[in-house]
Amino acid sequence: MDDGKEVTCSRIHQILSRLEIYRDPEEVAFKNGLYFFYEDGEISSHDNKPGIVRVGNHPRSQDRLRERLWDHYSPNKNFSVFRKFLGGALLRSESSNHPCLQPGLGKGHWEKQDGVVCPKCRPLEERVTRLLREKFTFRCVEIRDKERRNELEKKIIGSLSHCPSCKSSVRWLGKYAYSEKVKDYGLWNSNHVGSPDVMSLQDMKILEKLVDKTLTIGS
Repeated sequence: MDDGKEVTCSRIHQILSRLEIYRDPEEVAFKNGLYFFYEDGEISSHDNKPGIVRVGNHPRSQDRLRERLWDHYSPNKNFSVFRKFLGGALLRSESSNHPCLQPGLGKGHWEKQDGVVCPKCRPLEERVTRLLREKFTFRCVEIRDKERRNELEKKIIGSLSHCPSCKSSVRWLGKYAYSEKVKDYGLWNSNHVGSPDVMSLQDMKILEKLVDKTLTIGS
């Protein structure tokens, strides 16, 4: 059973490894798709190459892939749960009693959606952006059909989270995140993590064809 989960995760990494690596959302040449973040120091056990640490989407809107990526790099943590995860983990790694994290996990104004950034945590916005610029890269696959995109996002996250061999490094920042799912599964995701919906052989074939098509864009 676990062998099958490991093979599935390995195959996902292998298929996506053919895609171009980006550091800037403006480099992406298409408007619809899924994106996959990689983080310095986090390695896939399958090939000792960078492992996927976050899967993202623009699930409710069309033509918003680049804009969604920019949400993560913008200086506003309320645009992105990814930014809230990163910033909260940075603060907690330095002090679990930081006032911007109180009164508890996910309840302080930094980690709470629409919480107002105060003077004490305002510099954190710049730190999060710098961290993303310096320590993260991402790949994108074009998927124009919204229903298919949303289905594959759910199944890819479910498959990655169930892999028995892909583990976060000892020093992974995510160990300080407020989300138990982030800490336990080694992904900067909470939605769909641990989901029983995983990639089938047919899903893999679809993903591979989508990657093949993506590689022809601009050629």
